[in-house]
Amino acid sequence: MDLNNFKTQIRTITDFSEEECSLFIPFLKHVSLRKGGFWLKEGQRIDRIAFVQKGALRLFYTQDGKEINNHFFLENDYAVSYLDLLKQRPTRYNIQALESTELLTFTVSSLEEAYAQSKNWERFGRIIAENAYGIATNRFECFLFLSAKERYLQMLEDYPGFLQRIPLYHLASYLGIERERLSRIRRELST
Repeated sequence: MDLNNFKTQIRTITDFSEEECSLFIPFLKHVSLRKGGFWLKEGQRIDRIAFVQKGALRLFYTQDGKEINNHFFLENDYAVSYLDLLKQRPTRYNIQALESTELLTFTVSSLEEAYAQSKNWERFGRIIAENAYGIATNRFECFLFLSAKERYLQMLEDYPGFLQRIPLYHLASYLGIERERLSRIRRELST
C-alpha cells in the first residue's frame, strides 16, 4: 500500500508532522475495484470514507429504473455519501468504479480517535466536511439558478478533469439533460 500520495494530499490540507501522519496509518485499509465494481450499494450503511488514490468513481441513485449521476470522484478526492455517513442510515446511493480504482479507506471512528490526539486531524475532518457540503450546495444551486448550458460551463470550471475521464452519457445525466442535448451544447460552444 503506497501511502506517499495520501500523505502529500493531507499535508495540503493542514500542516501534519510525520508523527501525526504515522498515527493514522494503522487505520487505513486498501481497497481495489475493477471497472464496474461497487464500493457502496443502495441500502448499505456506510461507516467509511474513501480516499481515491487512482481511478474514477461515480455517485448515483436510481429513480424509476433510470440511473442519475450525482457526482464523480477522481484522484485525491474523498468519496462518501456524507449525509448517510453522518446519520448512520442506509444509503440511497451507489458508488461505482468507472475504471480500475485504488482506494484507501478509513472509518469515522478512527477519524474521531485521531481528532482526540491531534488538532490537525480535527482540522482535516472539518475540511472534508466543508468540501462535502460545498459540493452538495453547489450542485443544488446549479439546478436552481443555471440553464443546462450554464451548468455545463460551471462543471468545466469546477471539475475540468470530468470531461476527459467521464463518459458523455454519465455527464449528461449529471447535468440533468439528455445526451443529445449535451452534444448540441458542446457543438454550439465549439463554434
